[in-house]
Amino acid sequence: MAAEWLYFNGVNASRGEYAHEPLSTDELARLILGEQPSPDRVDPDPEQRAALRERHLADTSGAFRVKEGVDPTDLAQAGWGVIFPATIDAVPICEALSELLTWRQAQAGSRYRECIGAQGYRLGESKVAFLRRQGAATSGPVDPDRFPYYLLLVGSPEEIPFRFQYQLDVQYAVGRIYFATLDEYAAYARSVVAAERDGVALARRIVFAGVQHPDDMATARSLQGLVQPLAADLAAHPQRGEWTVTTITGAEATKDRLSQLLHYEPPALLFTASHGVEFDPIDSRQIAHQGAILCADWPGPRTWQSRAIPPQFYLSADDIASSASLHGTFIFQFACFGAGCPREDDFPHLSGSRTTIAARPFVAALPQRVLGLPQGGALAYIGHVERAWTFSFSDVRGGRQIETFSSTLRRLLFAGTPVGYALEFFNERYAELATVLTEDIENARWGVPPDPIELSTRWTEHNDARSYIILGDPAAHMCRQRAPEAADMTPRLIMTSSPSPAAPVPSPAPVPSGSASATPATPAPSPAPVSSGSAPPPSPSQLIVQPAVPVPAGSLPPETPVIPVALPDAGASFGLFGNKPAEAMQKLSATLQEFGERLATTLQQVITDAAHLEVETYVAEAPETINYRQGNFAGASLRAVTRMSLDGDTQVLVPVGDDGVDERLWTIHISMVQQAQANRAEMVRAIAAAAAGLLSALQGK
Repeated sequence: MAAEWLYFNGVNASRGEYAHEPLSTDELARLILGEQPSPDRVDPDPEQRAALRERHLADTSGAFRVKEGVDPTDLAQAGWGVIFPATIDAVPICEALSELLTWRQAQAGSRYRECIGAQGYRLGESKVAFLRRQGAATSGPVDPDRFPYYLLLVGSPEEIPFRFQYQLDVQYAVGRIYFATLDEYAAYARSVVAAERDGVALARRIVFAGVQHPDDMATARSLQGLVQPLAADLAAHPQRGEWTVTTITGAEATKDRLSQLLHYEPPALLFTASHGVEFDPIDSRQIAHQGAILCADWPGPRTWQSRAIPPQFYLSADDIASSASLHGTFIFQFACFGAGCPREDDFPHLSGSRTTIAARPFVAALPQRVLGLPQGGALAYIGHVERAWTFSFSDVRGGRQIETFSSTLRRLLFAGTPVGYALEFFNERYAELATVLTEDIENARWGVPPDPIELSTRWTEHNDARSYIILGDPAAHMCRQRAPEAADMTPRLIMTSSPSPAAPVPSPAPVPSGSASATPATPAPSPAPVSSGSAPPPSPSQLIVQPAVPVPAGSLPPETPVIPVALPDAGASFGLFGNKPAEAMQKLSATLQEFGERLATTLQQVITDAAHLEVETYVAEAPETINYRQGNFAGASLRAVTRMSLDGDTQVLVPVGDDGVDERLWTIHISMVQQAQANRAEMVRAIAAAAAGLLSALQGK
C-alpha cells in the first residue's frame, strides 16, 4: 500500500529523476538498525546524545531555555554574540558588518561577545570543547552572563561545520551568514539595522506556496499534509489579528508566479514546499543551483522521463535581480538542500556507507542571494541541510504532525519573537525524538524489535528537525510597519509594459505629480541590460496604480486610475498653454470634469460589486480536468458557500453527511472567507482613497 512507503522531497536535476526512490518502512527500519543495533546510528557523539537527552528531560519538566528570570526575547538580558573561524583574518568582515555589530552591542550591553581570532571556532572542535574554552556551561539552561544565548556564526561550512551548528543549536539560538563578497555582508547588516530601527514597508501578509507535480506523491503530500492545513491553521488562529494568509498552490506555483511575488509583491513571510533540485557532484550547476525551488512548470517524473532538468523549471539565485528588494521578509523553505549541502551523505543508512555528494560543503546560493540584496534583503531564511522528509509532518498512518511548524510560525509572526527563539520548537522535537530513538535502538539490542512504522517515522522526523537551520541573524524578528513618508503620500501613476521574450523591459521611473516646474515629465532612459547572473524581474502586463495610501496589487481595476492634478494659478501659465492660457485652462477644466464623471461612475460600479461577497468551495477527484481558470467548475462538486453583504448579513450553506460537517473542508473554506473579507476591506479602503484623491484634484488642492 502507498501508506507503507516513504517518499523523499528531492529531484536530481542532473538526471531528471528522483534523487531517491520511495522506500518501504520495513526496509528503512532494517537499514536504521543494521546488523548490530547501536545508538551511534542516532548520533555517533555520546556527548551530543547526552545533551539531547538532557534537553528533552528539561523540556518535559518545564525548565527554561535560559536561566530563570531572563527574558529570552530581550537581548539586554539574553545576550548576543558572533563567532568567526579562528583560521581567517576576520577584520575585513567585521568592518563590513560593523553597522550590525554596533547595533547589537548597544542592545546586548555587557552580554555582547565577539569570538574572533584565537577565541573563534577551531576546526574539528566539538560544541562541548568550544563552550569550555569560552567559560560557558556545556549543558542546561543558558546563563547569558557566561555566554550569550543568541549566536551568529560567520563563515562557510568548511570553516565552521554544519554539525557544529546542529550541536550548538540544541542549547543556544544559532544562525549563520556566509557571503562571497564584503558588499553582501555590509548589505545584510544594513538591512537588519534599518528594519529594526526604521520599520519596514511590508504589509502583514503570509504567503504559502505549495507545488504539486503530476504523478508525484511527495509534492502531493507536502501540499495536502503541510501547506494547506498549516495555512488554514494560521488563518483561523485567534491571535492572527491583522495578518492575512494567501496560498499559491498546485499548478499556480510556477516560476513566473514566484518570481513576480518576490520582485513585486514580497510578503512578510513566504513559506514554500516543493522539491529542492540537487545535482551530481560533477555537475557544474551544483554550487549555484542546488536546493533551488522546483516549480510547477516541471511536468512530473512520468512525463519528463529521466532527462536533465533545465533552469526554466526551477527558481534559483540567478533569477533574483539585484534591483529586487525583500527588505523585512522572512522565508521558510521546505525542500531538500534549501539551506545547504554537506560534503558527505548525512544519512548513510540509505546506502550502507557515507558517500560523497559534493566536492565541499556549501551554503545554498538562493538564500545567500535574497539575504544579501543591495536594495534590502530578507532578514532570515529557514531551510534544510540535506534531505527533507514527508514523515516530518505526516506519518504513514495518516496522522498529521504540523504543530511544530505551526508553533514556530505563530511565535515568529503573532508573538514577534526573534527567529532563533521561534525555532526552538524544532530543537525540542529533535531532542525528544533523539531520546526516544536511542531507547528504541537500545531495546532492539536486547531482542525487543521496535515497530517498523514507528521507528521509520521517528527517525525521519528526527533527521528533519535536526537539519533545519537559520541563515541570518537569529535575533532578527518581524519589524513594525513603517508609516508612509510624506513624500510617498502623493498619488502617482506608474505604467509598465509587457516584455518581449527576447528583451525584458524594466519599469520606467514614476511620472512625477503636479509640481511648480511646468516642464513636461521626460521618461527616464531604460537602464542598461542586466548581466546573466542577475536576471531582470518579470514586468506585470497591467497598469499598476498607486494611490495616496498603499493598495494591494489588483485591488483597483485598470480602468480606475488615480491621477494627481494640481491646477496652477489662472494668471500663471509659465508658457505651458501658449498664447491663450485662459482658453487652455477652460478646456483643461472641462476635460477634468468629464474625467471625474467617468471615474465616479467606475467607482460606483466597484462599490456595487463590493456590496456582496460570495465564496464557493469546490472539490474534485482530478483538479487538472477542471477548467477553473475560465471560471468553469463543471465536473467539480460544490461543497460549501458563504454569502455576505456589506452590512454584515451572512448566509452559509454547507452539506452535512452521516459524520456531520467535514471539519477539514470547513477549515479550508473559512480560511478562504477570511482572505476574501480582508481583500474586500482593502478594496473599500482603496475606493475611499481614490475618491478623496479625486475630490482633492478637482478642488485644486
